[in-house]
Amino acid sequence: MATTTFVHPTIGRLRGVPGKGLSQFLGVQYASLKDRLAVPEEILDYGGGEIYVNKLGPQALSSPTGCDFEHSLIQQSLPHSEFEISDRNCLHLNVTVPNGAKNLPVMVFIHGGGFAGGSVSWPQYDQARLVEVSITMGKPIIGVSVNYRLGVPGFLTSEELRKAGYKTNNGIRDQKVALQWVKRNIEGFGGNPNLVTIAGQSAGAVTSMLLLQSPELLFQQLISMGGTPMLLPHLPRVVSEGVYSTIAAAQNVDKLSAEERVNYILNCPMEELCSKLPPGLPLIPVVDDDLVKALPTYKQTLKYGPTEMLPGMTWCKRLLIGDCQFDGSIYKGALDTHLPNLGKRFHEFLKESLAGYPLDVSTLEEAYGINPDSPDDVVTRNILQWATDIGFSLPAKVTCQTWLGESYLYHFNEKNPWDGFGKGEATHIFDVALLFMNFEDHLSPAQRARASFFIEDVLQFVNADAPFPSYQSEHNGARVYGPVSARFVTSNNAEDFGRRSTIQQLEKHVGFDAMNRVLGDFLSKKW
Repeated sequence: MATTTFVHPTIGRLRGVPGKGLSQFLGVQYASLKDRLAVPEEILDYGGGEIYVNKLGPQALSSPTGCDFEHSLIQQSLPHSEFEISDRNCLHLNVTVPNGAKNLPVMVFIHGGGFAGGSVSWPQYDQARLVEVSITMGKPIIGVSVNYRLGVPGFLTSEELRKAGYKTNNGIRDQKVALQWVKRNIEGFGGNPNLVTIAGQSAGAVTSMLLLQSPELLFQQLISMGGTPMLLPHLPRVVSEGVYSTIAAAQNVDKLSAEERVNYILNCPMEELCSKLPPGLPLIPVVDDDLVKALPTYKQTLKYGPTEMLPGMTWCKRLLIGDCQFDGSIYKGALDTHLPNLGKRFHEFLKESLAGYPLDVSTLEEAYGINPDSPDDVVTRNILQWATDIGFSLPAKVTCQTWLGESYLYHFNEKNPWDGFGKGEATHIFDVALLFMNFEDHLSPAQRARASFFIEDVLQFVNADAPFPSYQSEHNGARVYGPVSARFVTSNNAEDFGRRSTIQQLEKHVGFDAMNRVLGDFLSKKW
């Protein structure tokens, strides 16, 4: 493979991969780990020798079929080789730099995957095409994509682990250290450390916004695509302890001493740890009074605003946030575990969860056409429409309207053209799939042309320009992409954006926070 040489003033001589008007530096280690649960330690000294960064780094410890699973969600595949997996050498990033870069804005991408999967080594997240377009457009950017720990290494916590000195929310700690690395080193690549945009997708959008709880300035702008912290359930400490106990029992170490259990989790073979992991465990960010001090609620955000909870709103000046018209499609797999008789099960669960409020149960079911006797496929789609509204569309709008600085709201309605459950719908992740343009060969010329509006608006935003009128200048305004064109819409009618007003009408009956809690509880329920 051909390589290109770049001399970074503090890192040293880098051997990267040449591209069309750009160079890519792949698998650059930004932090080291003493063991799989240790805090990340930023790499400050690379030894001064020549460093080969011309191949993708390993996937964090997670399923080896994760990339193919995400392709199944996107409903289109890209060729790839087998991915190396590592629990300790997974803290790396990719840097894509236009040739001759000088003081360019930087976009740092944080992938999604439900805190259990994802990797910047997957082909759908290659930033080369996006950076190429930025050059052609005259709005060049530097692209950075960050790998971080997932699952057990990323989010397992317990009293035993904390007593042994292991901190919570390692995956978020990794991201924070990566951003500190960017701040320290990106100028040497020709980037502007004072114009950094973090761009999070799904779970990556959740953690990007959780980083706003830091008093330290980590980035100047934020893009949230299909995710906010309102997606997260409020897990009490007892739940985290239960997850730890469940994993210990599954690994057959529950009868060992605390020291022996911790040692096993730290040192057992990676394959053994993954293969014995029960499915569906909530290995997700938890409130720890450190990195994550609290999780937002609708009531708190709408009544008091998020400023007190999110000090980062004082240092992150601009926000671009949006949703896909059928973001709830991401939960289809969870609903499939409730089959058959989904309508009946949902009805009984609502009666139990909203006990004493029978009117609320009937109001919610009637609003979304969720009939206990309807076929499972009909009930599935209707529950997912409700999940889209309460889990994605509403949080995006609420976050946008309570933002302190400039905020920009978008609604992505471009239809997924590929065979699968979500064909003909704007499915979860589809906006990001089009943003990086790695599926272009599978799109029609018309759809590629329509996707270019979204791509150009993102690049405008990263360059600190206004992609369209801000929410502050045009209340109830948003950019709508697809299904036939891109346009800016100002309206009090949700239907004009391709959304439903139903969720707003339910607020006075059921309440936003109650609906959000019911959704999370139902999706995670075991039958």
